[in-house]
Amino acid sequence: MAELDQLPALELRPKGAVSIDGDPWAGAHCVDDTGGAWLTATRFYAYGGTKKEVLDYYRREAAAAGWRPAGNLDTAFGAGFAVFCFESADRPSITLDFASPEQLREYYGTEPHPASLLGVDARTWFFWSTEAAPDGSRISC
Repeated sequence: MAELDQLPALELRPKGAVSIDGDPWAGAHCVDDTGGAWLTATRFYAYGGTKKEVLDYYRREAAAAGWRPAGNLDTAFGAGFAVFCFESADRPSITLDFASPEQLREYYGTEPHPASLLGVDARTWFFWSTEAAPDGSRISC
């Protein structure tokens, strides 16, 4: 789990994005539900820019780090998708997941404006995360 949490690509974030610590999903965890267990490592950010700016950032930077989008990012964004996946041939996939303030409250129990304390105009909230099987092997998109 520590190895997954130290995946260098997880440290990628747009300039000005602020890491929100204390979120119940941030960090590395073993998740077990009725479908089986898996490992996950997540970073949670607040950002003053737009979702499109975040997506464009990860399109460039994930590609430079060896991950490619699974599917057409522009088509998915235009259709209103909130979750985007990036794959690598030999490393776990990485997911970009946007959340609204309402979703943060309802699903995650997180107050949607903690970043205001950090001096960020937090109009975009997102999770940048990766998952692996319990043995550490990659899970694709």
